[in-house]
Amino acid sequence: MIICIGNAMVDSLQTIEDEVIDKLSLNKARMTLIDKERSNYLLGNMPNPIYTAGGSAANTAYWISQLGGSAAFIGKVSDDKLGNQFKDSIKDSGLKDLTVFESDDKQTGLCAIFITPDGERTMNTYLGAGEHLSKQDLDKKEIEKAEILYMEGYLWDRPSSKDAFLYASSVNSDSGGKNAITLSDVFCVEAHRESFTGLIKENIHYVFCNEDELNSLTLENSTDKSFKYFEENFPKVEELICTLGSDGAIVIKHGEKYAFEATEAEVVDKTGAGDFFAAGYLYGLQKNFSVVESANFANKSAAHVISEIGVRPKRRFN
Repeated sequence: MIICIGNAMVDSLQTIEDEVIDKLSLNKARMTLIDKERSNYLLGNMPNPIYTAGGSAANTAYWISQLGGSAAFIGKVSDDKLGNQFKDSIKDSGLKDLTVFESDDKQTGLCAIFITPDGERTMNTYLGAGEHLSKQDLDKKEIEKAEILYMEGYLWDRPSSKDAFLYASSVNSDSGGKNAITLSDVFCVEAHRESFTGLIKENIHYVFCNEDELNSLTLENSTDKSFKYFEENFPKVEELICTLGSDGAIVIKHGEKYAFEATEAEVVDKTGAGDFFAAGYLYGLQKNFSVVESANFANKSAAHVISEIGVRPKRRFN
């Protein structure tokens, strides 16, 4: 089983014109952490939002299960309307639900996502109950059974969830499992570069990122230099999986470089592209696919989700 750990939240998606970005003082194509008041303000500026269960790791777990893989999700929600909708969505998708309820008076996390005509998504995240995930919320016996533990870099934004990340990765590796991290966002990497570097050196086997996140981590100005840096400084990493947007993806495995073109798709909404890419690749790892098979499956998964709004595609995946 692949266990995914991350911030549990509900996505609220709204298509907008570019001028709204400036009007609402949004940071285009990035993820910004916001408070409850800002979240409510942005929701008030969404005339026709679409609500779906979301969160990066939850999206990845969802798509693994839809592909026919075995996956579970761990996160934290409030015992409110959105929290129960989230848990129902997890169960309905065939995932093993290891999500826990927050006992304090916190709302379930919500991400206000604005989609511009170019398909870019601008995310504004109120973590809510999700930021209180702690190692006490983790089921050690379940983690010990994981083949791969996949965790969001976003978890490092709060001390308790960072501790949960470190505890889970230690339990998993001690039990013979593999640890994977998604670097999540450039701002996330900038905030935690030093500790990410130490973590990856010590106990990470698979790293998922895009080229901007990779270059931010290594402080290099090109992906080629970053790849070389990775090989020289992170010997424990078995595979570096780096997406390049419309240029496809590159995988570095034991010093060998594999390049893949992106699958053609009409870009409607880029929300979840990286999450679905990771899901396709992780599914390939679970099924013992080759690097080529896994990467092609990942590219097709990303192309599938960006061709419609939201992270729960209605079209059949081929």
